[in-house]
Amino acid sequence: MRTPTLQYLYLQKPLVLLLMVTILSVCWIYDGAFYTKGEPREAAVAVSMVEKGEWVLPKVYADEFAYKPPFTHWLMAVFSLPQGEVTPLTSRLPSVVSFVFMIGVCFLFYGRKMRGQEAFLACIILITSFELHRAAMTARVDMVLTCLIVLGLIMLFFWEEDRKLTGMPLGIPVVLGCATLVKGPVGIVLPLLVFGIYLLLLRYNFWKIAGKFVCVTLLSMILPAIWYVLAYRQGGQAFLDLIWAENFGRFFGTTNLNISYELGHEEPFWYNFVTLLSGFIPWTIFLLISLFGIKYTFEIKGIKNLWNNVLSMEKIYLFSLVAAVTIFIFYSIPISKRSVYIMPAYPFIAVFMARYFLYLTEYKNKITKIFSGVIWLLGFVVAIIVFLTVVTHLVEPTQLFGFIKSQRTMSDIVLIWDNIKSANLLNVLLFFILLTALYTLSIHLRKKNNLKILYSAVYLYFVTFLIIDAIFIPAFKNATSVKPFAEEVKAFTEKSDKIYVLNNLKEYRNMYGMNFYLNNNFKNFEKELPESGFFLVGASDFEKFYPGYSELYNFTLEIQSPTPNKDAGQIIQLYSIQKK
Repeated sequence: MRTPTLQYLYLQKPLVLLLMVTILSVCWIYDGAFYTKGEPREAAVAVSMVEKGEWVLPKVYADEFAYKPPFTHWLMAVFSLPQGEVTPLTSRLPSVVSFVFMIGVCFLFYGRKMRGQEAFLACIILITSFELHRAAMTARVDMVLTCLIVLGLIMLFFWEEDRKLTGMPLGIPVVLGCATLVKGPVGIVLPLLVFGIYLLLLRYNFWKIAGKFVCVTLLSMILPAIWYVLAYRQGGQAFLDLIWAENFGRFFGTTNLNISYELGHEEPFWYNFVTLLSGFIPWTIFLLISLFGIKYTFEIKGIKNLWNNVLSMEKIYLFSLVAAVTIFIFYSIPISKRSVYIMPAYPFIAVFMARYFLYLTEYKNKITKIFSGVIWLLGFVVAIIVFLTVVTHLVEPTQLFGFIKSQRTMSDIVLIWDNIKSANLLNVLLFFILLTALYTLSIHLRKKNNLKILYSAVYLYFVTFLIIDAIFIPAFKNATSVKPFAEEVKAFTEKSDKIYVLNNLKEYRNMYGMNFYLNNNFKNFEKELPESGFFLVGASDFEKFYPGYSELYNFTLEIQSPTPNKDAGQIIQLYSIQKK
């Protein structure tokens, strides 16, 4: 039976993790408008559900089908129903809730199977890793998919660990089915591929594995099959073309189907190595520093025994190794790659990083101190910038960043600067917390307790990250968002339902941010050829488009955005149109 002290320590770590993940993500998803095309494209799907009742196969951006299955968008819509509208907050909630839930599941999973310190640090690594944090704060499908795949893998692990594959836990096909409804068959294929390799390494009979997997797959496809049938009845061949392109065209890097967009995200094989290193920042710094502080030995005998060493690993580490390697290789095969694709591997990689960093902390004190010194320097730089910009307003951006020669970059900095909130109570409080964290790490760096040094560095980085999220990121989003211009367009058109756009991504750029802030009411100009109305288009796209329609329509420029933006990559123009 646990003593009261041990019970307190056991409860302390999950409470710390919950507090960290809540403060670092949940508290700031409301602040900051949409500024890229990805978030408003997904949020517009939820708009179709809430405002138009299109729950099976929603249409966005004129006549475009939603690219992904609707599970994430269903969640967005459910979170939006109480207030009756989709907002950046409600559309980001599924991602951040999935992130918090995944951290909790991982801590419980690893806390049961390995040392508590390893499980705790592994979750700290996940919470503070750049890629996962960014995905948790955005209205995209990738964090929800990552959570469901990780949850499915953990449930599969316990199916073998506790039941030796007997029976069929119904939670497994439900979770894998929901993952499939997030982004297609990969929600079933990838977890079963990982689990199958793991079972083969445990020397399970191949045919037994195949039989079990057939049952899991059939049960997992029940929920997705219902949606696919209903969606096909609405979308027909166009829906099938889209599904093929998204799930198979992207994997093989080719499609001959008549779809209105290119596959995109084509990257070389080594791309995932780079994104993995950048995605684990700041922990990548610790890893790289350690490479210069340990001795290497080369033994032929050790290489020969490597396979036997892998097979003799404890189950939890063998499973984590198989999951990390399999997921990484799986997403390295397709020509289409994105950094978020390999996020399901992060929890399993973090296990080995935590073990390694705890070893360095115990036996290589200089490496831990150097890493902590780098974090201290980062925190100090952020403290100086916050002091000069937010607290005292002593300098102007042109003074602080006068070394930057690019006029475009400097204008962006000025825009962000103008959007930074002044020295309110919260900003001043965060500044003093940052100073406290800097002082705490400075004190511990002079002592010999390396574990306290490490966690003091984690605390400082956490506070630094928090300040960036609370002050600078919202300012950046608001400065580069199309929302102000969209509100100007809305006022000019008086909520007209005759706003036409071009919708052919092989030729033009779609303005998904404008579409969201104008209530997802765009119509396809080239298909409808209206008598009159308003025409919204990028300036560069208009130059390509105009010669083909100059003899059919009169175009009168009404307003245009003051600067290019990330949504369209060009200045956006609003024309009034009249057929000749």
